[in-house]
Amino acid sequence: MQVRAARADDVSAIVAMDPGRLGAAGQIHALIQEQDCLVAVQRGEIAGLVVLRPGHFYGRDFIDLLYVAPCWRRHGAGRALMRAALRSASTPRVFVSTNESNTPMRQLLHSEGWTSSGVLTGLDEGDPEYVFFIDAPPSWRHPVPTRLSAGS
Repeated sequence: MQVRAARADDVSAIVAMDPGRLGAAGQIHALIQEQDCLVAVQRGEIAGLVVLRPGHFYGRDFIDLLYVAPCWRRHGAGRALMRAALRSASTPRVFVSTNESNTPMRQLLHSEGWTSSGVLTGLDEGDPEYVFFIDAPPSWRHPVPTRLSAGS
C-alpha cells in the first residue's frame, strides 16, 4: 500500500470510488490543488483518500474526510491514510468526527488510540456526530508546519 499526495490526474479515479458520495470532480480537484488530499494506492488503483484541513477546527488540524473504496476496506488503507495524515499534521493535536452509525470508522479510531471529545447532535437527524482527537507523536510530525507532501 503506497500513500502519496493526490494529483490532478487522480480526480476521476477518486470520484469513481463513490460518485454520489465524494462530490463532483471540481470539488475533488480543488482539494488536490489545496494539497490537502492524500490517496492510498494498491496495485495501481486508488484505494482511498484522506483530507486533512490545517487549522480548520478551533485552530487545530481536522481530518475532514476519510474514504476507502468498498473493495479495499479491511485491507489497511484507512489506517495507512490516517497515519499519513498525522505525519503531515501542522498541529500536535488533530481532530476528526464521524457519525454514530459509522461503526467501522469508530472501531478504527478506537484501535488507533483516538480519544472521544464529545458528541454533536442536530447535524444528521437521529445519527449523532462523535468527535475524537489524538496527539500525534512529535516524531511523526514535520518540524515546520507544511501542507501534505508527496513524501507522506
